[in-house]
Amino acid sequence: MTLATLFASLLPRRMRSEKSLHCAGVSLIELLIALTISSVAISAAIRMFSEYGLRFTSQHSTMVSNQELRIALDVFSSEVRLAGAGLLAGEAPFLAGEREEIEFFANLSGAATTLTQVATMGQQELPVEAGAGWSKGKHVLLCTVVHCVWNRLAADGRKQALPLATPIGEQLPMRSAVFLLNRVRYYVKRQDDGALRLMREVDGGVSTLLADVESFQLEYVNKQGRMTTDLREVGRIRVTVGMGQKRSRVVREIAVRT
Repeated sequence: MTLATLFASLLPRRMRSEKSLHCAGVSLIELLIALTISSVAISAAIRMFSEYGLRFTSQHSTMVSNQELRIALDVFSSEVRLAGAGLLAGEAPFLAGEREEIEFFANLSGAATTLTQVATMGQQELPVEAGAGWSKGKHVLLCTVVHCVWNRLAADGRKQALPLATPIGEQLPMRSAVFLLNRVRYYVKRQDDGALRLMREVDGGVSTLLADVESFQLEYVNKQGRMTTDLREVGRIRVTVGMGQKRSRVVREIAVRT
């Protein structure tokens, strides 16, 4: 077979092979179109998941804020309800009552004991059933069936004795009740960025009850349902709290023991 014959026999086969390859392959334009469509689809998916994530984060943040607000208002309400319990008739249940501050005495822990003997006028150490754990400087309320009187602890309480800062001014019968009182104060603290914090102070110890508050307002209502500035007339306290990006407001009314 000559070289010319061999070349002539191979030429059609090569042409057929190139034609077949051209028909089965993918052009560059088609590949670019496919990549563009894929990129658009992936970009849309990423954007959708990103928006979903932001929405979920926002909803979770709102849920947490609402939960914190509910717990804070529950604590505030429960302690304000204890204000004035055991006070003498005519005494104001609150030491201070302003728009953004309130202060009062309350028996937060429920700590109480009773006299095991009669305490005579001028006595400065009370015989009690259980006085251990009552700290120096705490206020105490000494109550008979008729009324209550204030005093303060001169030293830490002992197992069966409470030393008072001042002598009692009257005789107290056996089984008279003695209550341990806490000095409670709620107030608003403004941050450098303008945000507010609701602070809780108990016997000098301060903590943040609610952070990132937009607004906090207290209103004092008498038994007739009218606003009052006389703390002796307060029957209910209306607290309004605004917080969150939507600045939603929550209003709660608290009945005061008088």
